[in-house]
Amino acid sequence: MSRVLQAGAGLALSMLAALLPATSHAQTVPGKPDAGGMPAPTVALERGRTVYVLNTCHFCHGVDLTKATMGAAVLMQSPLVGADENGNAIGVVVRAGIPNLQTSMPSYPDLTRQEIEDLAAYIHYLRQLGRHKDLTRMSAADGDAGAGGTYFAANCAGCHSVSGDLKGVASKYDSVMLRTRLLGPPPPAEADRSGAAAAGRRRHLTLLERYSDDDVRNLVAYLRKTTP
Repeated sequence: MSRVLQAGAGLALSMLAALLPATSHAQTVPGKPDAGGMPAPTVALERGRTVYVLNTCHFCHGVDLTKATMGAAVLMQSPLVGADENGNAIGVVVRAGIPNLQTSMPSYPDLTRQEIEDLAAYIHYLRQLGRHKDLTRMSAADGDAGAGGTYFAANCAGCHSVSGDLKGVASKYDSVMLRTRLLGPPPPAEADRSGAAAAGRRRHLTLLERYSDDDVRNLVAYLRKTTP
């Protein structure tokens, strides 16, 4: 894979479940990079890793979606990847390829629908890992509470309320810990979650891919101001 994977991305459904009281869930530690890319913690994600590596996607896009070479798109930052659902956007580019005189992406028309979905899931997993790492380590600069309120209204208020389930979080956590709670644990979703909790976690991971640094800073500022 190479080049494009760039387009607009609409933000997903609201999810700030990580701010709610923590429960105990076993975590799977991601593997370290090897010659076959980034080992994955589940059978399904390992299938996606197989597609990613055997089709040499990692040569251009990097084993962890960073260090793209030969003009390839940086998938960690690609809006198209952020907007993708179950391979619906990624699959179009992968199957068609991108012919270019300077740098070209091969086409993979023979990949099955399941292989496309597995590939997309693995790319999303790598992206979620990377964004969680970056957002957790970014500087704790002050955000814009007004902008955070706008983001919250558009993406979070359908499930959460500053006067309801989020009331009092500002008194419990400082800005750094509030950000940690907002981002939640790194992927994958905990294996023992099911039902609404699992669906909420999936929505949260989707938002995790799409957060900008300012989105997180602004949300923290808003919650600090409005949830005493």
